[in-house]
Amino acid sequence: MFIVKQLYDLQLLDWDIQDREQSIAEVRARLADDSKRIAAKQRVDRIAARLTELGTPRRQHEGAIQQIESRRANIDKRIFSGMVTNARELEAFEEEKANLQRQHSDEEDSLLEILVEVEELQDVDIEANRTFEAINSARESEIIELQASEQALSQELPALSEQRNDMAADYPPVALATYDLVRKRRGGQAVALVERGACQGCRLTLPSNELQKVRTTQDMVQCSSCTRILVIA
Repeated sequence: MFIVKQLYDLQLLDWDIQDREQSIAEVRARLADDSKRIAAKQRVDRIAARLTELGTPRRQHEGAIQQIESRRANIDKRIFSGMVTNARELEAFEEEKANLQRQHSDEEDSLLEILVEVEELQDVDIEANRTFEAINSARESEIIELQASEQALSQELPALSEQRNDMAADYPPVALATYDLVRKRRGGQAVALVERGACQGCRLTLPSNELQKVRTTQDMVQCSSCTRILVIA
């Protein structure tokens, strides 16, 4: 014979199923969320890209310095060879050397700025790669654990669902329909225990006639305030 309290047992089972479904959803959300690892990898890639980008101007400045030094060496060679005897030509060479020296200084200053940035980036690159490796290793371990958890939870659901179907099959259609409707409207709680004369669903004290009916009848009684099905604790 069906008794109303059986609906409370059904609710406990439904909550158990709901908890597992929610846990599976949370696990899958965590599996899908790879944002931390992606952000760490993007940081590594940005630093590497900047280091590569700095390579071009660095080579350009280094090449320019070599050319200037070569031109300056050629001028010195001509001056000290004794081949230049004309005072005006000698003055022109000295002026060219002065210009080359200024260009050399400018190129060295620009190269130094690049080298300083490269050195700083290399330190940051080491730290960024270490951070990424740590995050990546932790994430791979986490994925293994999450996949195992998802599998375990998923394997439990079919048996619980089958148990739920078997249980519900023995309930009167009207009682089951009422249960499902109230459960849908009341956030998953269709049945409320009665404790100290109050509905534990809405926490309101039950009218005396309503409380008496719950205590004395096997019929399904619903709370006049929240419509949940009442069961004596």
